[in-house]
Amino acid sequence: MDEIEKIMKKKMENIAKRQNDPKAKAKKFALAILECDEYKSFLKSSRDLENDKEAQKLLEGFQQKQMELRYSFNPKIMDELRRLQMKINQNIQIQNYMKSQQDLIGLLGRTNTVISAKIGFQFALNQGGCCG
Repeated sequence: MDEIEKIMKKKMENIAKRQNDPKAKAKKFALAILECDEYKSFLKSSRDLENDKEAQKLLEGFQQKQMELRYSFNPKIMDELRRLQMKINQNIQIQNYMKSQQDLIGLLGRTNTVISAKIGFQFALNQGGCCG
């Protein structure tokens, strides 16, 4: 856990000590997310992926080929893109990251379902826009 995470955790713990304050309850919820295995696994796999030079090179190469393909369709670029995709699918750091990301998304989806049931409307409804 890096220094910023420690500070955030400490602040949330202090706020979460207040029992009936809605803000305190939200902070307690956020603290619970920070402590869950899915979040910790996601952080670890994110750091591992970030530090894996081979994985980064594959991802950067893939993005570059995607950009090239946007400007003009070229069968050679498409073949290279497929080859890079196969290598990406075989990279253990990328696999770990993708799995941990899906696990965290699943946890957040389940928490959304519980919160939505408690408050009587869809809590994390995706309204579109720039982020979805």
